Amino acid sequence: MVTSGSAVEQSPVRRTPIRLSAWRCLRYEVALNGLRILWETVNDFSLWRLIEYPWATRALGVTRGDTVIDIGSGTSSFPHMLAKEGVNVVIVEIEARRVRWQRDKRRATARPGDGDLLPVVADATRLPFRDGSAPFISAVSSLEHIPDDVAAGREIGRVLAPGGIVALTLPFTSSERRSFFAGIRPFRQVARNAFVQEGKPGSFFRFYTDDDIRRTYIEPAHADIVERHAFGRSILNGRYHETCLTRFWRRFVLKDLLLAWLIHPLEERFDRSDPLYVMLALRKRRDG
Repeated sequence: MVTSGSAVEQSPVRRTPIRLSAWRCLRYEVALNGLRILWETVNDFSLWRLIEYPWATRALGVTRGDTVIDIGSGTSSFPHMLAKEGVNVVIVEIEARRVRWQRDKRRATARPGDGDLLPVVADATRLPFRDGSAPFISAVSSLEHIPDDVAAGREIGRVLAPGGIVALTLPFTSSERRSFFAGIRPFRQVARNAFVQEGKPGSFFRFYTDDDIRRTYIEPAHADIVERHAFGRSILNGRYHETCLTRFWRRFVLKDLLLAWLIHPLEERFDRSDPLYVMLALRKRRDG
């Protein structure tokens, strides 16, 4: 019998990490943007996102009540998906119009039980957060568009808490890329593995080698790779995305769901060609 004066030792409550399947991501996308998203996306939701969003959520290992800083969100629905699962999200985006888009989307779709969602105008090369204050950071298909990625990498390392996790997805090459969308879109090479689309200011795009990733993101964060995956090899990229078929890229998203379920796992198991992207979970060392 336990009296009112007794001390009772209680085990800590274990919270279940959040998981987002590709199907669940698609359902959220429809809820956030309407059925039209199924035949023509409005915010770049397509095959790669059906692979990246589930992976990034699992790699972060977040639970309800945790806080994630999401860098370069643009008009991505990923932060809203996390918020719908009870995660608090701070969106860092340099363009004010996109922050307004995120705020408007939040007002239109918020519901009781959601986590907090705060979109802010801020520069990834000068993050407005204290040293070591962020237990979780995500950057999904965003860092490759930042010309001064070295500064962004330093800031991620500065802000990430000891033991914290950052989930990154980055365009990849094992050596050197000399073209991008060759014959499909007019990209001009401006530096080694870096391109700009003609007529589109701000369309900077960079590929990373393993050495680039180590110097730009791993070493500044004093981090270790705890998970690494990839996507977009000779079939999904070489025979689909970076070809004339890319005109279907933002159309008929149900086809992308099937590609994510069926082709992507087979490609990753049997295809050893360079992937278009790598997905990395980095953990900051506690003694760093």
